Amino acid sequence: MTHPMRTYFTFLLALVLTSAGARDWTAYMSYHNCTHNVPASGRVYALANGSIFTYRNGEDKVNTFSKATGMSGTNIKFMVYNEKEDAFLLVYNDNNMDVLGTNDSITRMPEYKNSNVGDKTVNAVSMVGKNAYVATNSGVMVINMVRREISNFYEFSQPILGCTATGKTITALAADGTVYGGNTADNLLDKSNWKVLVKNVSYKGMTNYKDYVYMWNNASIYRLNDNLNGLVRVQIARYSYINFTGDQIIAGNASQIVFIDEDGVQKTIEQPNDFSYLSYDGTYYWASRGQAGLQAYTLRNDSLIAATQAIVPNSPIRNFDYWVSYTPQWRLLIGGGSHNYEGINYDGTVMTYEDGQWLNFKEDSIAIKTGQPYRNITAVAQDPLNASHHFASSAGMGIYEFINGHFVRQYDCDNSPLSSILPDNPNYRRYVRISGLCYDNEGNLWMYNNEVDTVLRVRMADGKWKSFYFASLAGYPTFDKIIFDHRGWLWGTHRRGTASHNAGVLCFDYGGTLNSRSDDRWRFHHKFVNQDNTEYSFSLVYDVAEDVNGHIWIATERGPFVLTDPKSFFDDTPTFTQVKVPRHDGTNYADYLLADVPVTTIAIDGGNRKWFGTANQGVYLVSADGITTIHHFTTENSPLLSNVIYDIDINGLTGEVMIGTSAGLIGYRADATEPQEKLKESNLLIYPNPVRPEFQGLLRVDGLVYDSDVKITTATGQLVAQGTSVGGTFTWNLRDLRGRRVNTGVYYIIASDANGKEGVAGKFVVVK
Repeated sequence: MTHPMRTYFTFLLALVLTSAGARDWTAYMSYHNCTHNVPASGRVYALANGSIFTYRNGEDKVNTFSKATGMSGTNIKFMVYNEKEDAFLLVYNDNNMDVLGTNDSITRMPEYKNSNVGDKTVNAVSMVGKNAYVATNSGVMVINMVRREISNFYEFSQPILGCTATGKTITALAADGTVYGGNTADNLLDKSNWKVLVKNVSYKGMTNYKDYVYMWNNASIYRLNDNLNGLVRVQIARYSYINFTGDQIIAGNASQIVFIDEDGVQKTIEQPNDFSYLSYDGTYYWASRGQAGLQAYTLRNDSLIAATQAIVPNSPIRNFDYWVSYTPQWRLLIGGGSHNYEGINYDGTVMTYEDGQWLNFKEDSIAIKTGQPYRNITAVAQDPLNASHHFASSAGMGIYEFINGHFVRQYDCDNSPLSSILPDNPNYRRYVRISGLCYDNEGNLWMYNNEVDTVLRVRMADGKWKSFYFASLAGYPTFDKIIFDHRGWLWGTHRRGTASHNAGVLCFDYGGTLNSRSDDRWRFHHKFVNQDNTEYSFSLVYDVAEDVNGHIWIATERGPFVLTDPKSFFDDTPTFTQVKVPRHDGTNYADYLLADVPVTTIAIDGGNRKWFGTANQGVYLVSADGITTIHHFTTENSPLLSNVIYDIDINGLTGEVMIGTSAGLIGYRADATEPQEKLKESNLLIYPNPVRPEFQGLLRVDGLVYDSDVKITTATGQLVAQGTSVGGTFTWNLRDLRGRRVNTGVYYIIASDANGKEGVAGKFVVVK
């Protein structure tokens, strides 16, 4: 195992998961880019990259919240505190809602998202008493925070930008600049009972503060007068944030902070700052500082002085995870970007994860040093001879080289054989489209140079370059994945079919000699013929993987295909098998495995089982032969963050399945690991041990060989369970052969290989 690289943080904090839901699932959300915070019940709740972490001053840890700890979604849009109920209303970008109590309880409120309301977009939330007043594009919603339910919904014919209440009057700020008021003693479902209070205002928010209705925009703060028929100016200035909190209003921008007390007395501090939000807990001012994190300040001599170090949780810098890949030493590499098919530019993101620590590669000066934007990372590769040496490819700017997480060099068309697709363009260096980085067993780095004459290139172990020209593939634009099989053959995918290019699979056998073309052979197939002589052509071919048997699995928008005889790929018409799954309905009929399901990625676990990520249906785990579906995880039945799956890879040491989704990275602790070569007691790991009464999970045994035969007996030799390992792992539900949870006692595990020639034994204790 390589030595772990340490993550650079101003303040290193341990993540503490707060729910039993994290037992099998762990969401690796980004808690950088802190944009909002609220002090409540002795903690500070911080919103960062759409996720929540909490911090209690003086402690050395943070608590984090995610879908794996019970939340119903990702990407929180609003986090608004209700003091009376001591709970937060959370509104997600998809308009789903939760109530988060300061005791860490989570109540899901899917009613609004699942309702038949037309435009559900939520624009603002205001808390008054026990109620949350929610401004939406369809009207005003009132939520009873005590009962966690929607108590009223008042429809409007235009978007409502803000709403709140004073006394018995609900006020609503409409998009056309009209402020409406409705008396709750009237039937407010009747639109005629809403009265116009003020016209032609230009504000973007509304709240109740000290029983007055305040409105604001970036240039001014006003409140409605006592009669609710006119405005009183409170402040005119350009502020990026405004916080109505406690006994003061806090507003600020990059150079100025103003405090307005309840009597209207103002105090202004001229001070350069990077605050995106500022709150006050009675002792400290808490600043949300974007990528710099959350930090406490004290007010001294008309200046805010840092009182603590900045708090940045140990986490990914962004929820970008297009490329997910483990090294042979089980370090996770992540490239967060895109091939830019839709014209979306993602900030350059390269990350590693190992031994619980994230390393986010330093990116501050890359654009300055290269003179080009740093964005759209498509692949990451680690030097097999130097674990601190990495390369990252981009969809437009060639290749970046890093040492110890720091940028050292860029390779593009000016200093390497890599080519630009627009050599005559003034910005020609922005069109060097690279993907598929992958090392072979000799330490040569392979890649695609898309949309140019020569699409396959290699940077050899000695730093020299070589290119491979395939006439019929010249100019192909979307080559994507590369793997090397156990023979040393290169397999790759061309993702998208166009009017003049085909989606398909490439196999290149260079004979192990880079400097001789005489022994090279290659083939590209874009039409597959299955075992029933049915021919397929594709719009999308996503991924390729080799399983334990040496079979090549291919992910397409028509489902998975498998090449059981890879040598036949060089024939004119090889057979691409579609696994047939019996219907078990009394007929002899069967269906093709995941027929017409768009499979975007394939990973093979230690038990030779197949993990399929899909474009819109989540993740499937199927048996080694593909016939049995073991799990189908979706956002509806699991903590999976999104049903849109980009990439999957598996830590063979721990069995954790890392799933890159459109909403971020999540891990699932599966029941399979890479098998050992031989059975040794020193490799045997049994946990938990002892098994305590409160434990309700599966006992797990790691360190076995493939298909180990496992028996569990009492101290007197009575058999209580038996089975076969999945890869190097065996799990047991702690129940005997009659389905009863076993009693307190000492138990033995006896494992032997499939041939019964080798064996090991271990023991553990159960406390009932």
